[in-house]
Amino acid sequence: MYTATALALMLSAPAAPTEAPVDVKPCVARGLKWLAEQQKDDGTWVGRANSAPATTTAMGALALLMEGSTPKAGTYAPHIRKAVEWVEKGAKSDGSLAGPNPTESTRPNVPHAHALLFLACAYDVDDDAERRARLQKVLTAAVGFARANQSARGGWGTFAGRDDTLVTSQMLHALFAARKAGIDVPRDVTDKATAYLAKSTSPTGGVYRDGPAEDGFGGSQARVQYTSAAAAALLLHDGPRPTTFTRWLTHLQAAPVPAWPQRPNATTISLHLSLARITFALGENGHVAADRGAKGADPLTWSSYRAAVFRSLRDTQGSDGNWIETVPGPVYGSSVALIILQMENDFLPAFSR
Repeated sequence: MYTATALALMLSAPAAPTEAPVDVKPCVARGLKWLAEQQKDDGTWVGRANSAPATTTAMGALALLMEGSTPKAGTYAPHIRKAVEWVEKGAKSDGSLAGPNPTESTRPNVPHAHALLFLACAYDVDDDAERRARLQKVLTAAVGFARANQSARGGWGTFAGRDDTLVTSQMLHALFAARKAGIDVPRDVTDKATAYLAKSTSPTGGVYRDGPAEDGFGGSQARVQYTSAAAAALLLHDGPRPTTFTRWLTHLQAAPVPAWPQRPNATTISLHLSLARITFALGENGHVAADRGAKGADPLTWSSYRAAVFRSLRDTQGSDGNWIETVPGPVYGSSVALIILQMENDFLPAFSR
């Protein structure tokens, strides 16, 4: 298991040319098989004590979509269809996609962002005209829910009336994915959220958790978790990115990053999902192209991230095919691991280069 310092060094240095890339196809196959077997008859995946159904279902189904299956075709098409049908059936009149469980219904923004991202991705790769017509209506209403619940500062939070950069980044990624799939997403919504993240940047280039420092309760300590989430969200920005984007990359480049956890740690797992998206999108030259100053300072690259993390993911997989039991449960952590390991499939536009 890599230490935080060692992994930080490997993220900023290319893999040795003599080192063969880690073959993760067998562990992906075992992981997908295990994941498919965990789906309930109603189409959901759930966390501990049947918690977080929309969030967990979205992540599980996204992992299957990353394999290349769609709601209509492929090995996991039946599983994806059941998940789509559950989300579609549970959509509320106000557009919310949060599940009925109190763990989600009382704090709907996080599950809504996850479900919106999944549904947008499923819609994007589906070629069933009748289902696409139904999902377009659900997605349009879901975008309306996001707009109605956006704070005056431009963000979203776990609880009504508050906002933070992590939930804002999750919602913004979902909205960008919906727009990329052809759903009408108002520009003022994504522009306000982008400005919120840009204004939440510290002098050192990190992103605060609680939003802009000048707004009273904002300006908490900047952390890699929030910085990586903001940068990952802005990868899909279909307009000019704010100048803070390159500062975020510089902050990530210099920060120590923990290895894949051997004990439950949802924060680290979510951090890796963002880092994988960022480094895969940047490839080998994207960081330098975005920031010429990074050329002489070991820029962030996908090959370095892959070399540092894929072996760790392979070695920490359980014998039954799953990964660490994290919050809200093993399906969530295993789904994130599988999404990262299948990034090179480059199948979903919301996760592509």
